[in-house]
Amino acid sequence: MPLCEICGMDVQELHDCKECGAKYCSECGDTKKCLCYDCLGWNDEEIDEEYGEEEWEQDDLN
Repeated sequence: MPLCEICGMDVQELHDCKECGAKYCSECGDTKKCLCYDCLGWNDEEIDEEYGEEEWEQDDLN
């Protein structure tokens, strides 16, 4: 059985992450977006940083 590179478990099916190329199981990523949870986390942080900057700029202008 193949091993998930994220959780290390034996699984029946693996998916390839389109960002980093990791082979992950359906529990360790979003199979519709083709992203492992590690890359999903990076994408979420980038979005949070952008909103944080916008909020700061708006507060500074008021």
